[in-house]
Amino acid sequence: MIIDSHCHLISSRYEKPINEIISICEASNISLLLNIATKEQEFNEILNLSHKYKQVYNSIGIHPHETENLDSNIFNKIREVIKKNKKTIAVGETGLDFFYNHSKKKDQITSFENHIDVALEHNLPIVVHSRSAEKETRDILYSYKKNSNLTGVIHCFTGSSKFAREMMDIGFYISFSGIITFKNSSDLRDIVSLTDRDKMLVETDSPFLAPTPNRGKTNIPAFIVHTIKQISDILNVDESEVEKITSDNFLNLFRMVETSSIS
Repeated sequence: MIIDSHCHLISSRYEKPINEIISICEASNISLLLNIATKEQEFNEILNLSHKYKQVYNSIGIHPHETENLDSNIFNKIREVIKKNKKTIAVGETGLDFFYNHSKKKDQITSFENHIDVALEHNLPIVVHSRSAEKETRDILYSYKKNSNLTGVIHCFTGSSKFAREMMDIGFYISFSGIITFKNSSDLRDIVSLTDRDKMLVETDSPFLAPTPNRGKTNIPAFIVHTIKQISDILNVDESEVEKITSDNFLNLFRMVETSSIS
């Protein structure tokens, strides 16, 4: 069993219709997909997909790129989605991106904190994006962790080993994407080897970041097998062991998943 812990299934970048992508996943032993929202305009389509396909779950939130001039009422809408949809199992993608700075830092921080508040209200994990913002991400998460059961995942991890350790120390999971297969990612492969096995997830972030040997192509969830193969090589274990480790970890983190939906 393989679980893609982070993908964007409604993107216009895909070259195949969603039903074909799902069929390819089924043929590739991919049992569950966590479909991630990045802006309000995506919510309805994402929810519709989770209703249509038993193996598709969703996380609802606003990407840090989309937080400038964000209407605070959006967080009440996210609350309503969570209440009405049992397949909404996480809050996000949220976090901080000070590399591109498509939104002001202040707006990103306010949005991140609001997402955390919603997650805590509903006892859900958060899906965190962090780029060029390790200190600020750490400070915010540590400030909440002092007095709560906050948990979640740092998705598409590309940070430092220190940051990975800090996140695992407060119970967060580390998710690795196809970036670990890139030739110039030796430092990131070293972090894979240092990651606690009970805190490791895998993802595609498709349609972005296609792994070697598919670089330059539109990424699809089925390409996650290459990331799993890379981790198996790094850890010197069978690919089936990586599949089991990462799937078990996903189900431990995202406890709202109905196991009956997993084939």
